[in-house]
Amino acid sequence: MLKSLHFSTLLFSLSFFLFGDAIANETENSEDNRLTYDFCGQLGTLDDSYCYLNYGVDVTANSINRWFAHEGGDNSTPATTSGRLRFGWEPRSGDFSEVDFRFKIRVKLPALEDRVELFLSDDEDTINQQAVKAARTSDLGSRDQTVLALQFKKSTTDKISYRIGFGRGSQLYTRARYSDKIDFSPQSAIRYFTEVNYYSGDKLGFEVNGEYAYVFDSNSAFNISNYFRFRHKSDDWIWRHKFQYLHVAKNDSSYLFSASVDGVSQPYYRKEQVLVSMRYKRKVLREWLYIEVEPFVLWLREEDFRASFGLAIRTEIHFST
Repeated sequence: MLKSLHFSTLLFSLSFFLFGDAIANETENSEDNRLTYDFCGQLGTLDDSYCYLNYGVDVTANSINRWFAHEGGDNSTPATTSGRLRFGWEPRSGDFSEVDFRFKIRVKLPALEDRVELFLSDDEDTINQQAVKAARTSDLGSRDQTVLALQFKKSTTDKISYRIGFGRGSQLYTRARYSDKIDFSPQSAIRYFTEVNYYSGDKLGFEVNGEYAYVFDSNSAFNISNYFRFRHKSDDWIWRHKFQYLHVAKNDSSYLFSASVDGVSQPYYRKEQVLVSMRYKRKVLREWLYIEVEPFVLWLREEDFRASFGLAIRTEIHFST
């Protein structure tokens, strides 16, 4: 089952980029192509690969945007994309073979007044996922589940967003989410959202998340969050309590300390796992290339809460057009 999920995740992402490359080949000499990438192939192996990645994503996004072109709409502004790709090896005591591939791509469509975004990711939201793969268990609804969806609002400033697409094992789903922020001072605020969703397999569901954040200065901040998800199919709640402290250092590096407890409500309110980690992240070689080193300790109920020590080593690529 897990192999099939990994395969579907990789297939979706590769399909997106191959589709972009195919369109790029067809439209290479098109007059309305926003950017020319004639310099690709002359920058060196690393930069060439990144250049062609941006090219494929850019052409794909603008081709999709043209599908929605209509009279009276913004048909001249090009689509914009942002995203990341992350590859990691996360060995821990008892399992040295854990590897991870994650991705997230957002495409804004000006033909629809930037009210609609195309969303392609390895999960619905980062709030549903743990950074450490071993802590993303199916019992907590947090295993790799590719999402392909459209998200839209009535206006760009609207607090209610809607989404329709495929997720959680290719289930057709739709959701409505209300999100807002309460500022107490320039340094502190509460961010929250509430959501109702419906999945073709999981049926009706609800989610709520509240996060308090405090900024000490330009280099450090912390937040405390509480997250709950209700699943009608299994009639239970999934919950998470999490604390994070971030410190931004010199030389484009940062340190993130995280401690979280995840659990369920059935057969009774109980914890399923505890995770403590310290992530070091730094920009290397290029503006778009990062490395991460994250030592962690994980306690799982299925392992009788024996401490499992691990070290995640990741490479992350950021891109935007």
